[in-house]
Amino acid sequence: MKVGLVAAAVALALALPAVAGEKEGKKKEEIKLNDCPAAVQQTIKDNAAGGEILEVEKVTKKDGTVVYEAEVKKADGKKVDIKVAADGKLIKVEDAEGDNDQDNDKDDDKDDMK
Repeated sequence: MKVGLVAAAVALALALPAVAGEKEGKKKEEIKLNDCPAAVQQTIKDNAAGGEILEVEKVTKKDGTVVYEAEVKKADGKKVDIKVAADGKLIKVEDAEGDNDQDNDKDDDKDDMK
């Protein structure tokens, strides 16, 4: 009985992110870099700075807006997420752990504007 409860809890935990994405109206699809528009490919490559591109996703928002997200492992081993608009414009580069500033405090630059 306990095994069944644990299995159900694990299944629920794995399903929650998918449900959250659907609630936000996002559709994520893993694709190859070559399937991105040329401008998007170039922006990802430029910001990867020679790092290994681990994964690329095409995210379609509820309003139809498309954003491409690439996970990159830099030469120093640090993983970053690169977000690019469908026209190739860089949206942002952030630490794969969610910190997109330089002080590693997970606050998205709030105290870096001094």
